[in-house]
Amino acid sequence: MKWPLLSLFAMALIYALTLPQNFTEGEDAVYYAEHVSVGLPQWHPNHLIYEPINYWITQLTGGDAVFGMQLISMAAALMAIALIWALARAAGAGVSALLAAMWTVAGSFAFWLYGLYPDTYALPLPLVLGSVLSLFHRRVGLAACLAAAATLLHQSHVFLWPAAVIWLAFWPQNRMNVSRYSIIFIAITAGAYFAVGRFALDHATFGETLAWARGYASDGLWTPLSILAPVKALVGLATAIWSTLFLFADPTLGAQLERFFPGRLLVEEAFFADTGLVLGVWPLLALTATSAVALVGLAGRAAFAGSHHPMIGLVALHGAVYALAVTVWEPTNKEFWIAVLPFLALAVFLRLDPVTRAARATAILAISTLWLVNGAGAMVGFSDRATDYWYQANRGLIEETQPGDVIVDDCAYICTGYLLLFSPAEILPASGLDLAETAGPGRIFITERARAALDADPPERWPQLRGGLERIRPVTEPELYEIPRQASP
Repeated sequence: MKWPLLSLFAMALIYALTLPQNFTEGEDAVYYAEHVSVGLPQWHPNHLIYEPINYWITQLTGGDAVFGMQLISMAAALMAIALIWALARAAGAGVSALLAAMWTVAGSFAFWLYGLYPDTYALPLPLVLGSVLSLFHRRVGLAACLAAAATLLHQSHVFLWPAAVIWLAFWPQNRMNVSRYSIIFIAITAGAYFAVGRFALDHATFGETLAWARGYASDGLWTPLSILAPVKALVGLATAIWSTLFLFADPTLGAQLERFFPGRLLVEEAFFADTGLVLGVWPLLALTATSAVALVGLAGRAAFAGSHHPMIGLVALHGAVYALAVTVWEPTNKEFWIAVLPFLALAVFLRLDPVTRAARATAILAISTLWLVNGAGAMVGFSDRATDYWYQANRGLIEETQPGDVIVDDCAYICTGYLLLFSPAEILPASGLDLAETAGPGRIFITERARAALDADPPERWPQLRGGLERIRPVTEPELYEIPRQASP
């Protein structure tokens, strides 16, 4: 009992010291934080109650909404680690096995990072693991309720349902509970979606709510199915465990990565590699290789170990169902692999229990190098806003503007999110130039990006307005101009 509690305390301390100020790995998170900050949480079908719950909690606690959302994620991540401990104890695991599972998951890059982001991935995890623990103890109703709540926080957790059905149907004495679990799960999830659709969003028909509730699934698979999907899945899982951002610090390795991810903008990764690494690329590569070889070795030993506790089957089943779903949907997305990590770690270390002296030494080596590479190669840097490409790229614009000002810009998705969250001004797209006069009482700014967009497709009054633009000095980054109010539309 002492060592797991001390571990949780140590993890909480490390997490608090590495609370991110760099949000380039969470392009959606800046929008969630902005929605909560301005008091307009969205009922989004893919994470139905995530923003409203964060809004209600931050309203009760007061203070900065972004910081509050990060603390909520951190609390959820630590609760998930505590439940890994509980699951291992329910399987009768020894201290070495349960500590190894806890520290492996807590130090994995995606879990560590998104466990401190104002994002959707950490908050459902205690419910996910609590549901599995309840299922193991045959508390079917509670398991279904927790699974439904997790699904309402993030739609991907709908896969708890088929995993539970398979588990319950496999054991003859549990088959009568399949219907009970399914009815409770469907009633809560479907009831919540239709209640929100009808009363919060004023949907007129059942069909309208059903189409909305499908969310991103209505667009089909995010990645086309291919025979390379299992290979891509291994890449996605690996990037969820180890940060690879340090590779961009080496020009040759960075060029190889750009070829591996064609069409993807990697400038933010390269910027972080230039500004945020505590160790050099080759020490970090050596640490990653050491950790990877040690962890893969442990997994290989676990595959041939003799332990067959029912908990191993339960966590392996859930991990397999989630892994299959991620492999089909978007195998290289490290965020989706976060939910697999607790099940994978438990399956490995429960199989190895009781842990031999050699396995214990290997686990210590694997976990210590894992924490070192993800701390020195990512999380320490992420705690400094100076490493955030999108904030630094728009820093002059953010610092120049005041409440009541209006910015007309032509910016990419994540860039716009940063301006919405961090700038006190009202943000308009280039196509909204005509609304600038009424959008706020302060100064009206236009960025070089917007000026170029309007030059390429000029509205009627643009030539007249362009001649009256006044460049802001000292020159900001991005370059910024002011439209005199008497000349604005």
